[in-house]
Amino acid sequence: MPQKALLFSGTIRDNLRWGCEDAGEEDLRRVAEIACASEFIRQSAQGYDTLLGQGGVNLSGGQKQRLSLARALLRNPRILILDDCTSALDAQTESEVLKGLRNMTDKMTVLLVSQRISTVMRTDCILCMDNGYVQGYGTHEELMASCNTYREIYHSQIGGQIESYG
Repeated sequence: MPQKALLFSGTIRDNLRWGCEDAGEEDLRRVAEIACASEFIRQSAQGYDTLLGQGGVNLSGGQKQRLSLARALLRNPRILILDDCTSALDAQTESEVLKGLRNMTDKMTVLLVSQRISTVMRTDCILCMDNGYVQGYGTHEELMASCNTYREIYHSQIGGQIESYG
């Protein structure tokens, strides 16, 4: 799933079912809940039958990303690659989306690409790269102890004392 959501003219239901046309209502509701899209869908004029303009022009960036994520989840992939897919979400919604994904990881492998430390720090493993080169690999705690690049990114985004990890 790319950072820039791809939506088309049609209903929310049509956009979610793209590539998985036989998905039932319960499936749509389940993935919308995981992607934190269910609330704004319910608040839309016609719910799942709300018409979207080309590219989802009548939605915010975060709403587009959540619908795209729900569509990807509807396919029940074994491997899900997420490229900065939560960049347009506020911190609270991003946290809820990542928690929902965490509950599904027994069914799929998730590769999460992000520039935000707060997004990756609770993942199982982190691959820290800089200019195309691997700088470190491990958990947040391991990288804080062993990877200067990771510590510098952490300090610039989160702040706090970095001496305690070295």
